[in-house]
Amino acid sequence: MLQEKLRALEAIFERAIPARMAELSQAFGLCVAGADCTAQLTLIHRQLHTLAGSAGSFGFVALGERARALECLVKEMLRDGADGARLAALGRELHAYTAWCLCTPREAARSAPQPAPTAPPWVGGDGPIILVDNDALLARDMAAQLEVFGYRVLVIGELARLEEALAHSAPAAVIMDMSFGAHEHAGALEITRIRQASALHFPCVFTSGANDFATRLAAVRAGADGYFSKPVDILALAERLDALTVKQQAAPFRILIVDDEQLAVSYYATVLSNAGMQVRALHAPHDIFSALGEFQPELVLMDVYMPECSGIELTKLVRQENQYLDVPIVFLSSEDDLDIQLDAVKSGADDFLTKPVAPAHLISSLTSRAGRHRLLRTLIMRDSLTSLYNHSAIKEQLAREMVRAQRSGSELTLAMIDLDHFKWVNDTYGHPVGDQVIRAFARLLQQRLRRSEIIGRYGGEEFVVILPATAPANALMVLDQVREAFSRLRHQGNEREFSVSFSAGLVAMGTQSSAAAMFNSADAALYKAKQKGRNRIELAGH
Repeated sequence: MLQEKLRALEAIFERAIPARMAELSQAFGLCVAGADCTAQLTLIHRQLHTLAGSAGSFGFVALGERARALECLVKEMLRDGADGARLAALGRELHAYTAWCLCTPREAARSAPQPAPTAPPWVGGDGPIILVDNDALLARDMAAQLEVFGYRVLVIGELARLEEALAHSAPAAVIMDMSFGAHEHAGALEITRIRQASALHFPCVFTSGANDFATRLAAVRAGADGYFSKPVDILALAERLDALTVKQQAAPFRILIVDDEQLAVSYYATVLSNAGMQVRALHAPHDIFSALGEFQPELVLMDVYMPECSGIELTKLVRQENQYLDVPIVFLSSEDDLDIQLDAVKSGADDFLTKPVAPAHLISSLTSRAGRHRLLRTLIMRDSLTSLYNHSAIKEQLAREMVRAQRSGSELTLAMIDLDHFKWVNDTYGHPVGDQVIRAFARLLQQRLRRSEIIGRYGGEEFVVILPATAPANALMVLDQVREAFSRLRHQGNEREFSVSFSAGLVAMGTQSSAAAMFNSADAALYKAKQKGRNRIELAGH
């Protein structure tokens, strides 16, 4: 599919070669005829710059190299002046170049664009978690707790039945007990045998009543993706399963491409989209701030030369706004002048890639930059214990969502949530156990709510959920399901088990004038829920 899209773009580029040559000839003709020569040479320089970058991307290597040589010649004329002799020489070079391109475009060192590398397919399946343990009561209890976190679990009590279960469907992962019968490492040996005897490969987490070096080493040698001593910390196990399965696949990086050359934008957008990135193109630089505000890119990719303003000027404009100081900006240009590249970096850019750039190199560079930006934003905006939005970030998110809802005329609901009797949990079991409860609740919210819902830790045991495009009645139904699931979840402390509930207050945006007003109304509804006995949800105004 990717190759077909790139070949289609390559064909469009090839068909446009005559029109591009005509544009070059026209601009040079106007320059010779007495029109504003500097303006026409500037236009020719930009046209050659675009050709130098695009031609290589579409496989016309020699065409691009000759365009780059002409671009350097025009750049010297713009810098040093264009007398009659220089113009005559440029005219001869342009005539030879256009004739060569029109006569032999398919022979211009043509090579097929290299496809972007794709991530290898995940070896796990879409089936359930297979839990293998001969302690039936313990296995059923673990399965019930994992199901609260959204996992489907198939319990198998006999080691010999695992291979049969694997033959029916590929599991998302296997949880294997180490000890069966008289052999304390039987589970590890069976996993090793199955993997050696077949092409099956799946994530495998081991559990064991032992925590000695020999047992853990046996699990490692069997290819363990995790090891948990009994009694198993269910939250930690669920988080490990999240990391091992596609359930917690990271959101795609958001890349904004700013370039007036639409065909080049289409090419790079195709390559990046195929690599799993979310791409938006911007052809008019004056729309940069609306694009930054609406799309919230994690990286901006732009060219140096654009007709309305240069990339360097646009970078300086973006860096004037404090909220965009940390957004990575990468230049992708055929400009190989080191001084101009340094000027680009001085203006606030983070990197400079020279066209043509191999798709694999482009993807690697952008992934590294965007990933670092996401990590830094996480450290700034996220609560360290839960990885949810922190107090200030969730308030900013609500203000942003209110503007968006008002613009689109859609509904918006805010929920304030507080864990019931949480002081008793900390006093009875200690703050480390209290932190475990908070992490479990955060994990449950993330698992049960849609990606479009925005979750934050407001402070202590208090949480906030923003539900865009959601009516209060629907929000109540969804959060009530979360409330029931959380009340079934059991926590461990001081060798005892206990459960925790929560209360919540909901408010619709309606006529609320500000984010502060919404928070106040939701907080009042939460207070009412507490007064009515806790473990319930109340709607503001009802």
